[in-house]
Amino acid sequence: MGELAALGTAACWAVTSIVFAAGARRVGALRVNLLRLPMAFLLLSGAVALTAEPFAHLSATRAAYLTASAVVGLVAGDLAFFEALRCLGPRLASLLMSLAPLVAFAAGVPMLGEIPTVRAGFGAALALAGVAWVVFERPATAAAGEGCGRGVALGVVGAACQGVGLVLAKLGMGGEVDPLAATWIRIGVASAVIWALAAVTGRLAAIGLGAAWRRAGGYLAAGAFFGPFLGVWLSLVATRLTAVGVAATIMATTPVLLIPVVAVTERYRPSPRAILGTVAAVAGVALLFTHHGAP
Repeated sequence: MGELAALGTAACWAVTSIVFAAGARRVGALRVNLLRLPMAFLLLSGAVALTAEPFAHLSATRAAYLTASAVVGLVAGDLAFFEALRCLGPRLASLLMSLAPLVAFAAGVPMLGEIPTVRAGFGAALALAGVAWVVFERPATAAAGEGCGRGVALGVVGAACQGVGLVLAKLGMGGEVDPLAATWIRIGVASAVIWALAAVTGRLAAIGLGAAWRRAGGYLAAGAFFGPFLGVWLSLVATRLTAVGVAATIMATTPVLLIPVVAVTERYRPSPRAILGTVAAVAGVALLFTHHGAP
C-alpha cells in the first residue's frame, strides 16, 4: 500500500507540475504558494473534521518534527521548486527533483535507521536512470537564457529540501500519527510561515492576490487539490508505510508520468528513447514494489 500511495503521489505531482508551471508564469511563484496552501488547508480541514480522533497519538516532539518538515519541505523546498519550474519548465525541473530520493536515502540511514536492501538500491538506481534518460531527451523550451543556471541551482536546493522534509515527516508521524492529521499540521504551518514571510518583507500589500486569482484561479485550484491536498497526503501515507527512500524514488517517476500529459498538451510524440527510459523506470519501480525492506 505504501508503494501504491507513492505512485499515486507521482501521478498527482505530474498534474501539479503542469498547472503550477502555468500559474507561476502568470503570477509568480510566491503568489502561487500564498494562494494554494490556504486552499489546500481548507480542504484538509474538511477531511479532518470527518475523521475520528485524528490527533490521538500526537505529542509535542512529533508536532515539532512535523513543523520542521513543513518549513524545510513545503516552504523552502516548494518555493525553490516553483521558481525552478518558472525558469526551466516542468520537464527539466522535475528531473532535478529526482535528486530528492538520493537525499532521502542518505538521510534515512542515520535518522531513521533505514538501510536499503540490495534490490531496493538497484531498483532505485534503475528507476532514476530511466527518469533521467526520459527528461534529458531534449531540453525544456523554458531552459534557455540567463535564468537556466539559477533555475538549476534552485532545483537542486528544492530536491534536497524535499528529501529532508520527508524524513522529518516520518519522524513526526512515528508510525502512529494519522497521515491526514500530519498533512493538516504541515500545510497549516507552511501556510502561516509563507504568509508571515510575505508580511514581514513588505510584499503582501503589493502582491495583488485578487488580480492573481483572476489571472490564474483555475490553475491554482487544480494545483491545490492535486498538490498540497491529495498529493502531500498520499506522500505521507507512502512515507509511513514503506521506507522513505523507496517512497521518494517512486514519487520521482513524475517526469515519466508527464509523458502522456505533455503528449496531449504540447502534441509531443514519445520517441524510442522516451519509451526505453519509461520501461527502465517502470522496471525499477517494479523492483521497489518487491524489495521487502522494513519501513
